[in-house]
Amino acid sequence: MNPMARIGLILFLVIFQTTIYYAIPALNHFVDLLITFTIYAGLFLPFLESIVLILVLGALMDSITGGLFGLYLSIYFWIIVGLRPFVTLLNLKNTHTLWLLLGIAIGFKNLMLFIGTVALKQEIVFSSESFRAMAYQLFWTLALGPFLIRLLNAMDSHFKVNAQSK
Repeated sequence: MNPMARIGLILFLVIFQTTIYYAIPALNHFVDLLITFTIYAGLFLPFLESIVLILVLGALMDSITGGLFGLYLSIYFWIIVGLRPFVTLLNLKNTHTLWLLLGIAIGFKNLMLFIGTVALKQEIVFSSESFRAMAYQLFWTLALGPFLIRLLNAMDSHFKVNAQSK
């Protein structure tokens, strides 16, 4: 898949996750597609390409959400940088490895968003509803994340094979 197609995919994922995703009540605490894409980019794309894509993704999310500017950018950047050592050490075809990495990434993102919320509001805002939402999101991301990562990798391989045959 060429880089422009990946940027188009990022635009689709950002628009879907920030508008359509929250407009449908059944999807309110569903899988985090952007973290799943971040894990995919960090594990299966070349490092410089993944950094550029994640910087675009983070800047888009920071522009759209209206929170602390740079929060999503730094979250996605540190996830990518933190994943790089795992590429050579772990078996990426193993679902358990993907579960572990997705769980760590979701936990890191939620922790950073919580710290950002505390810094912005100057008070601790944590309720049972927010804990339940994080638990649902973690569950669905662990359930569907490895499948989505494999789907993105298969699409990427398919487009590489078609591009080479022309």
